[in-house]
Amino acid sequence: MPQPAKAALVNNGFVNHESPVPAFVQIEQDLRRQIMAGGIAWETRLPRETDLAQLYGVSRMTVRRALERLENDGYIRRVHGVGTIVTPPAAPMLVDLSSMISIAEKIRAQGFSPRTEIDMQTTATPTAQIRKRLGLSPSETATVIRRVRLSNERPVLINTSWLSTSRFPGLDRSELVDGSLWRTLSVKYNLTPAGTEEYFELVKASADEARLLHVEEGATLIRVTGTTFDASGAPVEHCYSLWAGGVRFHVAYGHQGSGAFDVSGARRVPPE
Repeated sequence: MPQPAKAALVNNGFVNHESPVPAFVQIEQDLRRQIMAGGIAWETRLPRETDLAQLYGVSRMTVRRALERLENDGYIRRVHGVGTIVTPPAAPMLVDLSSMISIAEKIRAQGFSPRTEIDMQTTATPTAQIRKRLGLSPSETATVIRRVRLSNERPVLINTSWLSTSRFPGLDRSELVDGSLWRTLSVKYNLTPAGTEEYFELVKASADEARLLHVEEGATLIRVTGTTFDASGAPVEHCYSLWAGGVRFHVAYGHQGSGAFDVSGARRVPPE
């Protein structure tokens, strides 16, 4: 017979009824963040639907819809006679920094389902640092595209890319080919990247970043800052990538072997 599971510690919930985001989505995202941040331990039992409804100040049906979404994404499972159990996360996704394979293909090759959400795509005034990296004059604008990458519907990465508006006209309004920026540049602008220089550091998630990655505000993320170049050595893109937990990096140098990647700098050919 199933063994009783330890009760989960769930923080007091808050639902903003003035928000355009439905209450059940707010509850799902709140529980998801607590699970991913470790606040709700794996293999513990969530409170009953009636208790969660009281905690969040909503109806039981609203809580049920939130739990159904968490169950569909693999964060919880229902066990007859036990209750709703928090499911341990899947094995970390491996990202090979020395590979030319796209992020989507890397996710797919490990048996996961990739998806890209475009969070922002517009023309903006770049900072002095971005202008310097892209070789832009003070009067030039840039196209900024922010994408959220998901693996099995779990957000794992935020890409924010800056590119010259004059070099890539219309990119701020162009639909990305298969959600891939570099495939779009190849197909629509006849450009292929030749290499990139990247730097890695640990940062804390802002409120907006935490919302997009479904983690707690202040959670530790890995930020990758990189500039990509074409075959002539001219800069093409300046990009900021934020990786959430559940990801392991790997890099190989020449033919002398390879190893796990901690937090350091590396040069590689960009994934897309």
